[in-house]
Amino acid sequence: MIRRLLFFVLAFVSVPALHAQWVPGGIFATSVHFQACAFHNLDSGLFVYGANNPGPFSFATEGGLILTDNGDMSGGYYVWYRPSMNLEDIDVKMVAGKPLYLAAGHELYNRSVIVHSYDFPAQPMAFDSVRTGTGRYYRAVRIRNDLAAFAAGGNSAGDGIIDMSVDTGSTWANIAVLPGQPVSRLHFVNNALGFAATGGYSRLNNDGILLPDSGAIYRTTNGGLNWLQIHADATNGFSDVAFSSATNGVATRNDGVILRTTNGGDTWNVASVTLPGPFVMTSVTFRQDGAGFATCYRTDGTSGFILLSEDDGAMWNLHFSTASFNHSRRIYDLYFYDSAHGYASTQIRPLRTNGIVTEVPELTEEGFAVFPNPCTDIVTVKADDAVKGSIHLVDALGRVVRTIPMMGGSLTIDVHDLPTGNYVVRVTTAAGSKTTRLLRM
Repeated sequence: MIRRLLFFVLAFVSVPALHAQWVPGGIFATSVHFQACAFHNLDSGLFVYGANNPGPFSFATEGGLILTDNGDMSGGYYVWYRPSMNLEDIDVKMVAGKPLYLAAGHELYNRSVIVHSYDFPAQPMAFDSVRTGTGRYYRAVRIRNDLAAFAAGGNSAGDGIIDMSVDTGSTWANIAVLPGQPVSRLHFVNNALGFAATGGYSRLNNDGILLPDSGAIYRTTNGGLNWLQIHADATNGFSDVAFSSATNGVATRNDGVILRTTNGGDTWNVASVTLPGPFVMTSVTFRQDGAGFATCYRTDGTSGFILLSEDDGAMWNLHFSTASFNHSRRIYDLYFYDSAHGYASTQIRPLRTNGIVTEVPELTEEGFAVFPNPCTDIVTVKADDAVKGSIHLVDALGRVVRTIPMMGGSLTIDVHDLPTGNYVVRVTTAAGSKTTRLLRM
């Protein structure tokens, strides 16, 4: 079984200091994709996983739950697993001091499965599964604050499905069929207001992906009993949706685009993503302090990325890249317990934060300065004499409008012909690509 391939990296193994405060976690497996996680205290939580080949024509694989009790510093251990399984999402709510976990997935996209505590609250970490039907599968699960739960995914007809449970996950009833594409993620702002994204990518055999040719965003205002389509795209699907308030939210599209709304989902506009494509967007979340984080990866497996927004989702800058790793090159989901404890669920080995992730790293940390800021006609980039690389000036739509060689020292850039607005100065060096804060003109 796949579980035999899992081993644990001990806490005393040295971990290299990494940019942007993300470091490899202790859980490590040669053929496992960690697809989501949830934590019930600072250090204790569950990761859901599936093996390399979850497609409908795959050989038997394994998926399950792995528990860590030290913040994934030195590893974890299995608490539930099954052959031919792929778990894709997990959520937790605290009930009288006990964690109520629900995980959702499928048996090779042909049987929907929920993993839940079979003796809650007496034994909250003892799990069993319930199969809720054939010719269907789950990709998302969320528990409302009042403990009503929703699981969502798709059926054999290609439509989205949303099921509901009111008994801590023991029984489920279908409440919605959303025509066109399966549900990829659910998000509840409160017990009444919720959103669903449809048409997200699906993971196939040998790390391949399926990108649906359309997708939509749905909204419920009565706690999930009814869902109304509020936005649709005829050529691209949506992998995730998240809101920082009842009015401000974002949705990730498969083609690398992030959409933003400031009126509760009535209208959506393209946000600025300064990372050059192509890549597939996989997830988005807002931390409790309002900082936004999104994940994506190159389909050729060369790198996974974490993007950060510090302005309510209007602009997204590169925050972290896994290009230097031999793992984590496919990032599927992000979870923050609080501002100082965050986890990225990835291929082979999760990532975790080693402190408060605060901002896009400043290039001045490596001897860079950009001035004046704001500027009008001329901007100067100053660097240490030893720095060699290229300067890229990126506009608010993510387009590179200037590319200039950097040979150390000071360099002036003529920007008099560029429209006023927000730009990003990105300098590519031998150490990799990094991004400054906004340059305003």
